[in-house]
Formats: sequence, C-alpha cells, structure tokens
Amino acid sequence: MKRLLVVPAFLATASVASAQAVAVTLSEWKVVMARDTVKAGSVTFNVKNGGTMAHAFYVLGEGVAKGSREIPARQEAPLTLTLKPGTYEIYCPMSDQSHKMAGMKGTLVVTAADKPAVAAPKKKPGA
Repeated sequence: MKRLLVVPAFLATASVASAQAVAVTLSEWKVVMARDTVKAGSVTFNVKNGGTMAHAFYVLGEGVAKGSREIPARQEAPLTLTLKPGTYEIYCPMSDQSHKMAGMKGTLVVTAADKPAVAAPKKKPGA
C-alpha cells in the first residue's frame, strides 16, 4: 500500500518541476503557438520552422528579451525561458524585423502559477 502512495506523490512532484512545453510553428508570414497562455515559471518553446526560409522566435516583455537561434527551413530548435506573470510580445526578428512587420508576431499571456496546497489544520482530539 505504501508503494502506491509514493508513486503518485513522486509523479506530482516531477510534473511541477519540469518546464511547460509549447509547440511553435513558424512559416511565411505567421507564428502559430499551440497555446497562447501559460503559467509563470519555466517554459520550453519547441520551435519548428515549417517555412521555406530561415526564421527565429523571440520573446519580449516582463524583463525578458531572448530568442532562439536562426532556424533553417524545415528544422527545429528549443528555447527555454523562465517567465513571470504578464503579457509578452512574440515575433520573428529576422531581416531587421521585416518578418515581424509582415505578420510574424503575436502575444503570450503568462498567468500566476498555482499556489502550493496548504494542509488543512489538524483537529484536536475531542473537538
């Protein structure tokens, strides 16, 4: 019986510690994210260039200004960031931001992470 209790507790801990994954596809002239809202904390963007030319993925806002490497056509690159609650601009920074001006942009909303569960107060004997 103890074994069954330990495994779920371990799995819950492991899922909290790992980064959230967000699939991103870049192509001429759009950025498509699997979801545009994530919880604060570590987020890994799995960026795939589905286009015919080089693209990149950039995140700007709430003290973050970082992007992926240049990604050749039909290749992928991850980008892991630690994000605070707020609104972020996402875009392709290539060619002096002409890709962004052509429509390769969007918004990412980061919500507050769930607060840790607080144990219920123990009842006093006889109460």
